[in-house]
Amino acid sequence: MDAPRTSLPRGCGARGFRLARGLRALALGLGLASAAVLGGCRGKPGALGPPADAAKFGTEQGVHFDDGITLLPVALVGRSPSDIVDQRLFDNRLGYADLVIEVTIVDLWERSRAGKAERFVEVELGDFLLGDRPKRTADRQRLRVVSEDPLPGSLRGRAFLLFVRWAPGERPPLHHHLMVADEAVVARIVALVEHARASGHLAAEKRSKRRKGKGRGKDPKAKG
Repeated sequence: MDAPRTSLPRGCGARGFRLARGLRALALGLGLASAAVLGGCRGKPGALGPPADAAKFGTEQGVHFDDGITLLPVALVGRSPSDIVDQRLFDNRLGYADLVIEVTIVDLWERSRAGKAERFVEVELGDFLLGDRPKRTADRQRLRVVSEDPLPGSLRGRAFLLFVRWAPGERPPLHHHLMVADEAVVARIVALVEHARASGHLAAEKRSKRRKGKGRGKDPKAKG
């Protein structure tokens, strides 16, 4: 029996057949390349992002998560009016935060936009004191910092606490506050989180391990 003959579209000779085959090969190659790019994007670590069930950011939380920075640790036992204000802000940030992370400032810069200076810091993530680390989160994160004054270069290498509140639908999808970290403040946060977890108010969370060689910096002298 003769082998079946491949039928070609009318008017399509050998040249047309080669062209059609070439177009199919090109389409297949583009499809594979697109799949590879998309797959790489899905697996590549990126910016901090909220889970699908994150609550909408409330405008009343803007005073606590103001994208600002505090360059002095809170005075936990101070009783002056300014100390009491700082303590209340600290308590509210801890109480309403979705994440509390120890970070180290590795770089900072500013740029001018519409005649106004915008300031940024790049931080390296350390321990997650509250909340789990989202999947596919890069070790280094860029954060916009609202500050009337330029950020001193001496902040490089300093240890800070990053309080994060999710803001799904916004760009970026979070608001934050950076506060310089010291041993007393970190110990208080750890104690309060452990107490809340033991009391059943917090689900068990996976604690990220501190990288060896990472220590907390000394308190900066600048006021914030």
